[in-house]
Amino acid sequence: MSTRRRLDAWKEIASYLDRDVTTVRRWEKREGLPVHRHLHGKLGSIYAFSDEIDAWSERRSTVVAPPSAPSAAESAAPPEPSRRFWRVGVGAAVVIAIVVATASGPSVPTARPSADLTTRKVALPAPPGTLVDTLTLSPDGEQAAFVAVDAVGSQLWIRRLDSADAQRIPGTEGASFPFWSSDGRHLGFFAAGRLKSLAIATRDVRDIAAAADGRGGAWNDRGEIVFAPSRDTALYRVPADGGPVTAVTAIDQRVVGGHAWPEFLPDGRHFLFTDYSVDPNRYGIYVGDLATGETKRLLAKYSSASYSGGGLLLYSDIALVAQRFDLERLEVFGPVLTVADRVRHRYGMAHKAEFSLSATGLLAVRGGIEDTNRLVWLDRSSGDLITTFSDGAWHSNPTLAPDGASFLATISNGRGQDSLWRFDVASGERMRVTLAGAIDLAPVWSPHGDSVLFASIRNRHMQVFERSFATGAETLALRAASKQVPESWSRDGYLTFSTMTPGSKHGVWARRLDADAVPFVVADTAANEGQSQLSPDGRYVAYTSDESGQFEIYVQSFPDPAQRWQVSDGGGADPRWRSDGRELFYIAADRRFMAAEVHTQPSFRRGRVRALFDSHLEDLWQDTRNHYDVTPKGDRFVFLQPSVDRRSAPFVLVFNWRQMR
Repeated sequence: MSTRRRLDAWKEIASYLDRDVTTVRRWEKREGLPVHRHLHGKLGSIYAFSDEIDAWSERRSTVVAPPSAPSAAESAAPPEPSRRFWRVGVGAAVVIAIVVATASGPSVPTARPSADLTTRKVALPAPPGTLVDTLTLSPDGEQAAFVAVDAVGSQLWIRRLDSADAQRIPGTEGASFPFWSSDGRHLGFFAAGRLKSLAIATRDVRDIAAAADGRGGAWNDRGEIVFAPSRDTALYRVPADGGPVTAVTAIDQRVVGGHAWPEFLPDGRHFLFTDYSVDPNRYGIYVGDLATGETKRLLAKYSSASYSGGGLLLYSDIALVAQRFDLERLEVFGPVLTVADRVRHRYGMAHKAEFSLSATGLLAVRGGIEDTNRLVWLDRSSGDLITTFSDGAWHSNPTLAPDGASFLATISNGRGQDSLWRFDVASGERMRVTLAGAIDLAPVWSPHGDSVLFASIRNRHMQVFERSFATGAETLALRAASKQVPESWSRDGYLTFSTMTPGSKHGVWARRLDADAVPFVVADTAANEGQSQLSPDGRYVAYTSDESGQFEIYVQSFPDPAQRWQVSDGGGADPRWRSDGRELFYIAADRRFMAAEVHTQPSFRRGRVRALFDSHLEDLWQDTRNHYDVTPKGDRFVFLQPSVDRRSAPFVLVFNWRQMR
């Protein structure tokens, strides 16, 4: 076992590693050599610890050298392959291969020690009865943390890669998007509207900060976490032990999109992140600086990204690809190298690419077809599919006409342009409603079905337009300084809409559609509120709020918010009224589709609640305004469903992937 010795200068570190100073400096910049800087920040005033250097050297010896040519000093004394790597890394391959053979048929070829450490791929199976939602490898490449979903819901699991067994972690129900601390002793994750941490050794769970709908986090060696607390927000920093939350990036509140999927670079100061704005001048992969607040676009790509200790930046471009990345200049350069022919890309989840890298160079990747969904017609009694209206594209916000004979939905062309389409329920025929060239979304029918309100992004800003079906004419209905998404239009002329406040919280507002009407608050608190739906008689509004720590359905008197009632128990979202106001539908936290009997006379009262069927949704409700709509009689539903359940495809461990070039 190594003893701790402090190395107080570049020369001492170089001497300890038997290399020259130039090589050691390059390793620190490009391969994450663990070097510390004194607090006074004097140039060149550094130190390191021998045990950390030893651990880094052992990890580095398990991977093939990066594409750059080695220095003379490096070539003179190449490191020997680590025996420990073969015990943990390849041993894991053997164990996992046995599990796959037992669970799913033929054996996976196991990796064996060899002089050239040839590339191996091994599937990582899910625990029995579960599907893996997302996965992240520990920095040392010895463990995988993942969120698995079963009939009860989602929960955090941890598996050592030299073991066939995975451990379910109590107290992490509803978990999403885990990420490791730089030392591998903790995990950050999101659950119940909060950013939380897990101590690996003790399994203690700690609450850190509010995060209604987290979109990734990163944890550096200084005990700081950078995270995306919700969709369409900037990134924030918070001490890992809890404390003040401060913004580290900025977004344009008028533009759809935000920042997500942060990941620290080796210095713990700079971080990668994704800007998934619809603005073509902004979207892409960025690097940010905690010290200065500056950001720099690296690539105009919709994808999350990770840095490999070998000086490569990995990201999704249909395939999983890599390019050289200069840590000093913070620039991407050189040819694009294919690492995997295809990586699953979650279009509807802020363009997350499903892969993970350890500091040792171990790669986990989930392949599969492009992320798409379909529009289907379901029967109430069984949830059985009656017909499929559209498949193989990205759809959102299906909204039935008042007479139930047709519905509107948004279809994306995959090139940053979304148009409204109208589908005839009887024939299945469809026709385009809005022209290509803009991003049109969130349609709301007028009470008589003769026009539609919708949000549209033109000139990089979102506004609300009305389009007449009779004439095809479009008029500007709402002009605002922040994003406003129409949600419900009542028979007496009220519109409810969601908006984002300067504090990056979502709220519900309303206004009459008269020219001089003044908007007023329906629900806009410190919590997130949205998905509002006015009752058919206009006396109530149903909406979703996370004020209790998880999203629930509430009904509130309208327009006077004097009374309020909770409808769902144990989590719920996406409410929709039956046309006679006697039922309220919603999606439970376990993805079951629910129907609640309600009474609105003389005042509101909830009756019996029944589960109708499994909605088969994958992602969280917040990723779209609504996932379904209901016919006037409440007997059939138009639903968004995944074309293929991406969670059924396993993550694959790839050893020595740099040899795949």
